[in-house]
Amino acid sequence: QWHIKGKHIHVWRCVSRLHKKKSGIDCPARTVYEKDLHAAVVKAVNQLIKEKDDLLPAFKENVEKVIGTSNGAAVAELDEKLLGLQKELLKLANANKDYSKITDEIDTLRDEKQRLLLEDATNEGVRQQMESIDAFLEEQQAEVTDFDEQLVRRLIEKITVFDDHMTFEFKSGLELEVQA
Repeated sequence: QWHIKGKHIHVWRCVSRLHKKKSGIDCPARTVYEKDLHAAVVKAVNQLIKEKDDLLPAFKENVEKVIGTSNGAAVAELDEKLLGLQKELLKLANANKDYSKITDEIDTLRDEKQRLLLEDATNEGVRQQMESIDAFLEEQQAEVTDFDEQLVRRLIEKITVFDDHMTFEFKSGLELEVQA
């Protein structure tokens, strides 16, 4: 908040400007009045609504290309290999033979399985975010007229402020630029 002539004015500033000595960063980003930021958010959401028929189909196609299909088959294959190695490990352990190579291989396969499962979870999150934006745009018949914080939290991941514009990165990964 700025206090000017007895009035409280809400502004947004880069935190490194406020703590310049601690951060060691001299951020050149300008201060943005909250009312201007709200107006830019409304403008970005309305731009998305207006251009949804042009932007979304190509964007969805690109998202699907990038995230591709599930790793289910690869995970199942790893599970089979792990089961076989675990059986072999038991045989070697019961025969008092060295089984260190097998345990290393099991660890490697488990790491790979974990990576594939994490990749699937991340891709599912991207799909859900895309569906959320899709659902919003389908139900939105008119332009947004007022700033809505819930809407911002639902749709927008990040806002980057430049001298003459702002870039809005939606949670789906879609980016729009608004002159401000």
